[in-house]
Order: sequence, then structure tokens, then C-alpha cells
Amino acid sequence: MKEFDFIYREYSEDESKIYEKAMQEILTNIKNGMTFQDAIDRVELADDNLKALIEDDALKILIAELCYVSKIPFEELAKMLGLPLERVRTANFEMLEDIELTLNNTFNKNKRTGNA
Repeated sequence: MKEFDFIYREYSEDESKIYEKAMQEILTNIKNGMTFQDAIDRVELADDNLKALIEDDALKILIAELCYVSKIPFEELAKMLGLPLERVRTANFEMLEDIELTLNNTFNKNKRTGNA
């Protein structure tokens, strides 16, 4: 499996508020019929790095909710969002990698050493 170098950082309270507001705006725009890219482009942020993170997270949230919970196939989601299928599949793979990394980090933090 391909290794990713994820860099997680703590966001300030202001950044967290910006993130939440932008995410809500994007998801609402999509529910109202916008394509994914139009919904992203509608959000104006001065911080390009934060906007890229929000775009990445928004797609992963949609995949989790619509493909895994609502059982919509990736092909249908890609069509609904106006995205290439490969982008949806790549985001899904990255999401699964994120989950694996989180689980591994959590397991390793909680790992006890001792005599068994």
C-alpha cells in the first residue's frame, strides 16, 4: 500500500470557525444542486491551504455519507457532483488511508508494554 506523509496541525479557533462555515456552505450548495467545483469556487477564502483542506475534506465527507451510508455507487456520485470518476476514487483511497493512519496511531498510543 502506498505511504502518505500526512501532516496534521492544530487550527486556531478562528480557523476552525472559517472551516466550519465554509464546509456548511459547500455542502448546502451541493444539496441545492451545484456541482462540486461550483460549490467550492463559491467559497471565498484568503488562505489557499485552508481552502484546499476544506475541498479535500468536503469530498471525503460526501463519499462517506453518500457511498458508504446511502450506498450510492462511486460512478453515480461522480456524475451527481460533476467530477471525474477517478477523482472520486482517489479521494476514497486517501480517505481510507487517513482512517488506517488514525487507527494505527491510536493503537500505537494505547499499546501497553510489559510481560505477557
